[in-house]
Amino acid sequence: MATLISRRTALGSTLAVTALSAPSIAQTRDRVARVWGEPGPYVGVFTNGLNEWAQRNAPGLRFEAEQIPWDQVYTKLATDLAARRPPALISVESPIAYQLAAEGLLEPMDEVNRNIRAAERLVAGFTVDDFGTWKGTQYAVPLHHQGCLLVVQSDAVQEAGLSDPATWTWQDLLNGARAIQQKRPGTAGYTMALGRNLCGDYHVQQFIWAAGGLTWDPARNFETVFNSPATIEAYEFIKELYATMPRSAVEFSFLQVVDQHVAGRTGMSAYWGRTMGRAADEAQPIFRNMEYYLNPRHPGTGQSWSWTDINGWIMPRRNNAFIRESKEAIAHVMNNPEWMARYTNSLFPNVGPVFKDTASDAAVQRHPMYEAKRRSVELIFSGYVPKACNSGHELKRGINPLGGIGHGRNVWSQVAQRILVNNEAPRAAVEWGHRQFEDIRRENRRLIE
Repeated sequence: MATLISRRTALGSTLAVTALSAPSIAQTRDRVARVWGEPGPYVGVFTNGLNEWAQRNAPGLRFEAEQIPWDQVYTKLATDLAARRPPALISVESPIAYQLAAEGLLEPMDEVNRNIRAAERLVAGFTVDDFGTWKGTQYAVPLHHQGCLLVVQSDAVQEAGLSDPATWTWQDLLNGARAIQQKRPGTAGYTMALGRNLCGDYHVQQFIWAAGGLTWDPARNFETVFNSPATIEAYEFIKELYATMPRSAVEFSFLQVVDQHVAGRTGMSAYWGRTMGRAADEAQPIFRNMEYYLNPRHPGTGQSWSWTDINGWIMPRRNNAFIRESKEAIAHVMNNPEWMARYTNSLFPNVGPVFKDTASDAAVQRHPMYEAKRRSVELIFSGYVPKACNSGHELKRGINPLGGIGHGRNVWSQVAQRILVNNEAPRAAVEWGHRQFEDIRRENRRLIE
């Protein structure tokens, strides 16, 4: 990421000169507005809605979806800005939205949010600012949310004689994972991602936050506070919990955790709604016994938090020939109940609806998974939201543009790797991580001053 930042700085003068120039593609009759979204069918569904608007209001304009993981957005956007050919729209999680907004690369979206009445329609617990606001200006339009929760096989819990997972603390989770492992030889008690990747970052941070730890403190000028007793405690607990996991968890990313659960190789896991969707499609016995719960509470703080993909539409400002049309097209789709229900249903229940009217829409509530797992789905869609946060807004203490850069280096998961793979003491590994985060803060001071 340091290389990318230097490269971006070098490009700065070129970007400033070309800021008002339209890309050559905009001069052709058949204009293509590219739309970036994370892998999954939902970006295609929303793009179809954008094209409905274009067919009626902008003949010759076509929105075209491209799938791109959000941790690649910064690199690809820097390249495309240099080529004066940015995407028209990007669907991305809020940590990168905060970073790009602080860099001055985004178009304000306040008017779109007013047109769709975003603040009034949001599911209780969210604000528009959560999706991508910086210094009072809204740079993101709320799109969807995905909270990482405790996924449990109820039959495994019953066989092991465990209590209700809704009441669990960390110690209950650890005891439960051990009991399931003993009751079902060859089955992991618990599975999470511990590889050097985004999923590892997310899973680790949930434990840090529950213990009361932070990476940077916005209330103290973004001081690096990673090397706290709370952070060390979280990593020590993960080390204990690792004894109940597959040995290969140290290389797992997103889909390996899903595969482990859907294949019946674990009694519990940390994941988003996609595990339920995959089980419904591929493993009905697993699906029938699957339930979702809030993450277990820390025994001291009483807190549980969910790493949440707080996803919104952002719009590159420089050399973007499609600003007006894209804003109108977004408002068209988001004010249309049918399109928003289709978007939610496209990867059910992974794509949590951000609007109350979408969550209560009959087309959503009639979904077979909603009818079969109402309690769990409602937890995924709205029940966990008061516990939602991510590295761009840790513990809701303040918006932070450094989170996306930290994920670019996978520092949180690297610390876990040093403990579990290299057998380094948790305190020493956390001190190493603290130095990496301090470097990120120092290299990017311009974003927070």
